[in-house]
Amino acid sequence: MRKRIFIVDDEPHNIHILRVFLTSLNYDIYVAENGRQAVEMIDAVAPDLILLDVMMPDLSGFEVFKRWLDKDDFDVPIIFLSANVQKKAMLEGLQLGAFDYLTKPYDLDLLEMKVSIALQQKMKLSNLKKDNEQLAELAYVDALTGLYNRTYLEVVAQQINDGYKHYESVLMIDMDNFKTINDTFGHMIGDQTLRDIGNILFQVLSPYVHVTFRYGGDEFLVILQDSGVALAAAEAIIAAVDQMQVGHPSQKQIQVSVSIGVSHSLDCNTLHQMISQADSALLGSKRGGRHQITVK
Repeated sequence: MRKRIFIVDDEPHNIHILRVFLTSLNYDIYVAENGRQAVEMIDAVAPDLILLDVMMPDLSGFEVFKRWLDKDDFDVPIIFLSANVQKKAMLEGLQLGAFDYLTKPYDLDLLEMKVSIALQQKMKLSNLKKDNEQLAELAYVDALTGLYNRTYLEVVAQQINDGYKHYESVLMIDMDNFKTINDTFGHMIGDQTLRDIGNILFQVLSPYVHVTFRYGGDEFLVILQDSGVALAAAEAIIAAVDQMQVGHPSQKQIQVSVSIGVSHSLDCNTLHQMISQADSALLGSKRGGRHQITVK
């Protein structure tokens, strides 16, 4: 994919030279003829690199750069181009965060090298950002089941406290007699059973509406936006798990089941209070004979 270079200069002659030269190097070129136009065009152009003239009549290149820096997501490398060869001007441009500062008349071979280096640097930073985002995402995911983990639960709790998210109900889900599965078939089969429960939760619950966690061991947690669907969701989970059997068909098999506690009290102040209520309801399901739903 061809890289996009945004030229900002009020001199048509300079623009013509840069356009012809950089087009010959297989770059896509976009142009603004003054600072205000550049500020307005930046989002539409979405450049990979900007060549920015310093001395323009309406807004200087420094002022244009400052306005771009006010944008939270601005990360485009800037090369200042200027006839001002004074050290003070160069330092000012670099202190703003520019990638480089070239003086006019500029050597085109040097410009070609600077452009190439700047684009390579941007690509490396973009890849690093993606890697960091992937690592951050992995930090929130349970490695065994692919569901969210307890670390991400704290993130959601903070989002609720800050008013960014709103949820009305919690399901606390616990496997019945999970120790028997591990003791009978071994921990590898036990782990696969947990994965299968995770897959059922993926299938039954919409990830766009609900947030699902492996809470710990053989316990799972679901946070729902609408308390009106909580009981139906719990019933669907129990029905789906009831179809599971662990073990080889020609040998001994164990029927899998879960118990569920539901909390949909709308007057809970925090997510942790709702979880505590759902946990108490789950204890009621366990004491009542397992394989059932208790609502608090």
